[in-house]
Amino acid sequence: MAVRTLILTGILLLAGAFARDLEGKRTFSRQLPDLEALPTAFGDWQSEDYPISESVSEVLGADTTLQRRYWTPGGHEVLLFVAYFSQQAVNSQIHSPRHCIPGSGWDIVSMEQASVHPAGRPQPATRMLLSHDNGAYEMYYWFRTRGGVVTGEYALKWDLVMNSLRRRPTDAAFIRYSAAVRDTALMTTVMARLEPDLDRVLNAVGMP
Repeated sequence: MAVRTLILTGILLLAGAFARDLEGKRTFSRQLPDLEALPTAFGDWQSEDYPISESVSEVLGADTTLQRRYWTPGGHEVLLFVAYFSQQAVNSQIHSPRHCIPGSGWDIVSMEQASVHPAGRPQPATRMLLSHDNGAYEMYYWFRTRGGVVTGEYALKWDLVMNSLRRRPTDAAFIRYSAAVRDTALMTTVMARLEPDLDRVLNAVGMP
């Protein structure tokens, strides 16, 4: 037991030293993306923005966010949420849906890695099927960084380490689309319409 304790203590000390070294190597983005520049209407779709609560904002810790509901007169709706972080903390993690969704009263029925084609090219994403008193919902989310698109929290942490070592900005964007299962096909349509514009908005701050 004593040997195991010493090994764990040594690992923690090395991790702490490595984290401090990374802190000194990080560079930061000086510009925030203009998320509100995303289209507010197209075709039959209209939109409505609504702010996140102060308590959620404090937990999230993002520098700028966009929470927007796209809807049609026929009663269909797709929800878009984007959070941009000008820097990632070495010793913490961007809040993950796998943790906050259950805390909001939703049940995660399934979660898997998927591929979406929002801008005419395949892109990895995490797909969640959720259930609530109001029915079943489907969600897709991913992270954008200077290194590209990642879907998992461990991959995001590794991306942070690599960008820090390369002295590149460690900013990240969390992108999430969700809709009732009956509107899943329409969600992919909205995604394909918005992603080229989101690309341009993030490209403007240097994010590929």
